Amino acid sequence: MITQVTGNGRLLLTVNENGDWNELFYPFPGQFQHLREARLGVFDVSGSKFTWLRRGNGFEIHQMPYGTGHLPQSIWKGHGLTISVRDHVHPNHDLVARVFRVRAESSRPVRLFAYHAFQIAESMYQDTAFVDPSIPSLVHYKRGYFFEFFADPPYTRAVCGEHTLKGLQGTYVDAEDGRLEGRSVAHGAADSVMEWDFDAKPDHDVEIRLFLAAGRSLPAVHQVRDYVRHGGSARFIQESEAFWETWVQRRLPHPPQALSAWARDVYRSSVLLLRHSTGPNGAIIASPDTRSLVAAGDTYNYCWWRDGGYVSKAMDEAGLYENAARFLHFASQCQNPDGSFFHRHYPDGALGSTWHPPPFLQIDQTATVIAAAWHHFKRGADPDVLLDLWPLVKGAANFLVSFRDPETGLPAPSYDLWEERLGIHLYSVAAVAHALERAARVAVEIGKDPTAWRNASLEISRNAVERFWDAKTNRFVRSLSPRDELRDASLLLALKLGLIPWTDPRARASVDGVEARLWVPGIGGLARYEGDKYYGQENPWIVCTLWLAEARLRLGDRARCRELIEWVGAHATPTQLLPEQIDRTTGEPKSATPLTWSHSTFVDVIHKYAETESTGKVPEE
Repeated sequence: MITQVTGNGRLLLTVNENGDWNELFYPFPGQFQHLREARLGVFDVSGSKFTWLRRGNGFEIHQMPYGTGHLPQSIWKGHGLTISVRDHVHPNHDLVARVFRVRAESSRPVRLFAYHAFQIAESMYQDTAFVDPSIPSLVHYKRGYFFEFFADPPYTRAVCGEHTLKGLQGTYVDAEDGRLEGRSVAHGAADSVMEWDFDAKPDHDVEIRLFLAAGRSLPAVHQVRDYVRHGGSARFIQESEAFWETWVQRRLPHPPQALSAWARDVYRSSVLLLRHSTGPNGAIIASPDTRSLVAAGDTYNYCWWRDGGYVSKAMDEAGLYENAARFLHFASQCQNPDGSFFHRHYPDGALGSTWHPPPFLQIDQTATVIAAAWHHFKRGADPDVLLDLWPLVKGAANFLVSFRDPETGLPAPSYDLWEERLGIHLYSVAAVAHALERAARVAVEIGKDPTAWRNASLEISRNAVERFWDAKTNRFVRSLSPRDELRDASLLLALKLGLIPWTDPRARASVDGVEARLWVPGIGGLARYEGDKYYGQENPWIVCTLWLAEARLRLGDRARCRELIEWVGAHATPTQLLPEQIDRTTGEPKSATPLTWSHSTFVDVIHKYAETESTGKVPEE
């Protein structure tokens, strides 16, 4: 499981519960995942004993973000050794630095081993690994992707080999007798091991700085390597630490002091996660977690327009205005000629995979992008922004007006926000009405005629309240065609978007009804909907719990809102990451961890909570 994350917008590195590098994405967050496996091992020369640094191997591991920049840190203790590791991704070079500090209870000769197996461009075939003894360095490459390891002090030995094919386990086996004896070059399913020999002492740390340069050519990685070697390796560590400390101090708003210290820390980690999950082109990945590849045959390493739109709004609130602007620019490049948005896209903008039949639509996704564009303008108040976004807004709004059911006047059937059911869904309808009203506002700001969009919004809103409200049960149904009356947390999101005024008695009754049915006994938190079986039976979801927090805030219950914010913070991982959902029995994170939408919703609700503290009212969506 991912426990820590760092990146620079091009490189994204994740660390797992064993303190090992887990995933390495380049040149976009979420694309491509080049790393198959990494592990660290130590050999006690005097005792002739080798151990991999893994839980249960006589080592205990403690992980906690390091410094105000929340950099990944893992500390192992066991076998008379303390080994700390801090990971850095340089802010403007495609360079990863891994700093080892080793101390022993009593002086002894030790060998440290670092093993890496790549799957460059997400395939473990046709790779090459070779040792360059003149530097020394170790290079893995395939096609247009190159990764070069080098260190200060240099490694003592390095070897290459193969894994998986031909019945081979991996070159890490070569390390387990305490001395490397492999080849200097390998191809196919290639891997490698580096070794450092040194004397560990009780009175000071032995420090080793391992670097990995990434690039699209051999000269490119050599250039970064030589820049570090000639500029002094410590300088690049210091630059990385200083940049992220400054970034946090100057860019992050201060969360309300009324929240617990832990909730404030999760807030800071959340804003950093939003930054790390956004590529230089504006693509925002749903999650770097790739574990679902085994269970579901695909990952969350895509840009969804619903997730991205809500993340974009949170970035605006947290001061990441440029990141939100890049997302909207990316959206304009991926928009279909008819103004709609398909299911999801790869981080490079290519059309992503889908399980929906043509036309691959979840209509609320197109609506969310319009709402994000208006929100972006609202936070910056720059009319030039709207001129740039006008083609996107116009195309999407015109599509929404045309994509309607002639019998009801509501949006035509599409898949719901949970991506499971085809129909006319309450949340999707509310999102479309909200988006068309925001598109009308955009039109007014730049002197365009808003009439058609505003009229369509009003008509859809009236029809929605009339057709989705069931007077017999005194509540809203969640979808029509086919009719579905199950309780669903997305009703809270529909209310957030203005389905009915919060002063309408039906608003409070709807929130009360959803909480009464979907609140998970014992562990707490709000489930998605009745009968949800995704990774469990009605597990509590982070976003749903936060929708409830905002609903309570809008209904005037700040104390309950704060309780729910604290509940979410308390269910972050020990390293301050928020999952998609929580196991209702064990309390463990389930499915994607971290989920970018969970973090963005946490940020958004905290900002709304803070604004009510200063102004006495909740800002409109």
